[in-house]
Amino acid sequence: MATIGIFEPDGLIAGDFPTEAQGITITGPAEIKRGDVLGLTDEGNYVLVDSTATNGSQEVVGIACDDVIVEDGMTATSTMFIKGAYIRRFLRFGGTDTVENHIRRMTDISLIVRDSRI
Repeated sequence: MATIGIFEPDGLIAGDFPTEAQGITITGPAEIKRGDVLGLTDEGNYVLVDSTATNGSQEVVGIACDDVIVEDGMTATSTMFIKGAYIRRFLRFGGTDTVENHIRRMTDISLIVRDSRI
């Protein structure tokens, strides 16, 4: 069974830069949090981006819109932001990565990182 969180404004979105989201399918077991910066594995699984990965998930593809918990063997439909401006302190990365590891790619795909709301 999958649980998808309820949206509560939390400060992730910075300013009025237009946001765009797309639907994704999360495969369990997984626990994704709103603000997680996501990569996509070669097998098609969305996970925290990690620059040391070698399975495709080392490249940013989006930012999770919702909290999602998916049990082993299950899937859940959710959404990720693929465009917009986001506050740095609300973003979470895999491994020891930080915004600096991924800022060029994020900017290239219109995921803008700011220190505060504008």
